[in-house]
Amino acid sequence: MSDSIDRVFVHALNTVKKIPKTGAARPPPSDRMRLYGLYKQAMEGDVDGVMERPSATNGAGGSEDLVREQDKWDAWNSQKGLSRTEAKRRYVEALIETMHKYANTPNALELVAELEFVWNQVKSNSPSAAGSSSEQSGGGTGSHRGGVSGTGGIIPSPVVRRFQPPMSGSEGPMKVLSPMSEEDESERRLAELADQADDDPGEYARRHDQRSKRMERAIVRLSAEIAALREQIATGREWRARKERGFFAWIGWIFWAVAKHITIDIALLLLLLIWMRKRRDRRLEDNVRAIFRLAREYVGKMLPPR
Repeated sequence: MSDSIDRVFVHALNTVKKIPKTGAARPPPSDRMRLYGLYKQAMEGDVDGVMERPSATNGAGGSEDLVREQDKWDAWNSQKGLSRTEAKRRYVEALIETMHKYANTPNALELVAELEFVWNQVKSNSPSAAGSSSEQSGGGTGSHRGGVSGTGGIIPSPVVRRFQPPMSGSEGPMKVLSPMSEEDESERRLAELADQADDDPGEYARRHDQRSKRMERAIVRLSAEIAALREQIATGREWRARKERGFFAWIGWIFWAVAKHITIDIALLLLLLIWMRKRRDRRLEDNVRAIFRLAREYVGKMLPPR
């Protein structure tokens, strides 16, 4: 069921991208914020640990930008605790409900009808999907877990060794046969599949269809994870850029620039003093000493007497 919801969720995201081209009416901010919160919860999970609530102290920008970012954070935080699958399901249902209200053009109505049809198919097929998954849990699931990773990649084994148990009545450890490389193992599996196709074409087609469906589900999960990663990277970059444009960031930059220039000037002055002392010219050194003496006297006058 979660794989089907992932597919419909990706379809819903593509529908959202097409809505502005249809000329449909824009939903009010409350509906848009609800969809935004469900989208962020579906893509990244709870907001805790991802970002803190925007405020004036952490460089959130002007008052209007601050209010808008706080509304987005509150909308995301309102969906706290929902699993990603449940958030995707609610996002699809909320999008269909919102489009029914504000889709006032033929193209927009066609988009919402297509999305609703796909969603109804998933909801109607969910019991059968659950039944089939329970039937395959005994055999197909074990091989699937052993051969497919969480992101859909095949986990190869570099070398497969076959062991032969000792003959009945004999003693001694098991004998190790010649190792079989990954290429040999692949060729053996292809030969077995070819034999199975010759023996029972229908069984071979069914297994091939199941493998195609598993690959499709893995691709959908990978696409959703990539989209979530892109969204998280974009959010981090935007947040970092806003912090760099904040008031304290400007103060720190000014302080760093002033300190850098003062350090460079002192280094140049010391080099010049050393060069003039080697030439036995004390004029600049005397002027510097006079400046320091005046500064010391001025500071002594400014400080209260002991």
